[in-house]
Amino acid sequence: MVLPSRERSMVLVAPRKMEMREFPVPAIGPDEFLLRVNLVSICGGDPIEYEGRNVKAHYPMILGHEVVGTIATIGDEAARTYGVEVGDRVNVEPYILCGQCEYCLTGYYQFCRTSRVYGVNMSCETPPYLWGAYGEYMFGAPGSKVHKIAPGVPDEAAVLASVLGNGVRWIRTKGAVRAGEGVVVLGVGAQGLASVIAAREANAAPIIVIGREALKLKWDLAREYGAHHLIDLEREIDPVGTVRDLTGGRLADVVVECTGAAAMMELGLDVIRPTGRFVMVGTTGYRQAPLTTDKIVFKEVVLLGGLGQSWDTELAVRIINSRKYPVEKMMTHCFPLESAEEALLFFMRNPDKALRVAIQP
Repeated sequence: MVLPSRERSMVLVAPRKMEMREFPVPAIGPDEFLLRVNLVSICGGDPIEYEGRNVKAHYPMILGHEVVGTIATIGDEAARTYGVEVGDRVNVEPYILCGQCEYCLTGYYQFCRTSRVYGVNMSCETPPYLWGAYGEYMFGAPGSKVHKIAPGVPDEAAVLASVLGNGVRWIRTKGAVRAGEGVVVLGVGAQGLASVIAAREANAAPIIVIGREALKLKWDLAREYGAHHLIDLEREIDPVGTVRDLTGGRLADVVVECTGAAAMMELGLDVIRPTGRFVMVGTTGYRQAPLTTDKIVFKEVVLLGGLGQSWDTELAVRIINSRKYPVEKMMTHCFPLESAEEALLFFMRNPDKALRVAIQP
C-alpha cells in the first residue's frame, strides 16, 4: 500500500472550535501500525471534549475513538502481537495499555495509570500527532487492542465494536447475568441497545426495555435485537406495576441504567428485586443526583459502576462478525470528514433524529 507523505485530520483546536489541518504521515516502528480510517462513530462522550468538560483533555486534539479501518502499514512485532497484516480491516479499542501497572495486570486496563485514550485525552501536538480517528489516518501505538473484522461485515457495524463491548460488560462482566434471569434496561440509546444484544446472548428472560424516546427506530431495534417487552414512559403510567406483572411479581434480577437521569435511576431501584444487581453506567457530568438510598438498604441492592470494555470487546467482535444482529442499523447518519463539526453538532442537537452518527474520511 503506497502511503502519502501527509494526511488531513479535523482538529479540535479549543473547546467548540474545529479546523482541518495537515500532518506528516509518520514512519512506523516494529511495534507500531498505521490505520487508514474507514469510518469513525461519534461517541456519546465526544461532546464532553468538544464543550471542554473533560479535565483530562489536552488541546489541540483529534477526536474519535470508535473506529474501524484498514491496516496501511505495520511493524513486524506488532503484526505478530495482533495477528493482522497490511490490508486487514480492524477495530481498535480506545485504551492504550502500559501493560505494567496493577490495573493492566488485573484486567482493568481502562484505569491504566498512564491514562492514554485515543481521541479523548491526547494532544495532536505530541508526535506522531495522529492520536484520534477524525482523520484520514490514525497512529497505532504499542499497547493497543486490535480486533480483526470478518469479510462482509459492514463498517457501520464494525465501528460499534466498543459500544457492543460496553453492553457485554454491563450484562456479562458486571451484572453476571445468568440464563433465565430477568433484565431491565433503562434507556434506548446505543448503550441500551448494546445491552439488549448482550442480554439476549446471555439467554436472559424476560428482557424489558424502559425509556422515553421519540425516535421510533430505537424501539424497533430494541425489539429486533431481542427485547421481550418495551415500556414507553410517555404512555405507561405504572411502569413498576408493569414490570411486576411481566416478571410474575419477582421484579428484575438485574437493572442496567444507561441514561444518567435521576428519575430513571430512581425507577431502577423500584423495579429491582431484593438482592438484585444494579449496574449504573449513565453519567451526570458530576452533578449530584437525588436518590432514595433507603431502597438500596432495605432491598440489599448490589450497586455496580460500569466503565469501558476491558476484555469485553473480544466477545463483542465475535458477535458482530457472526452477523446475528444488524448492528449497522444503529448508524442513522454519515458525514464527510470536512463536515465533522457539523456532524458532531447534529448528533448533540437531534436526539430525536440521530441514534449514531458517523464520519467518513
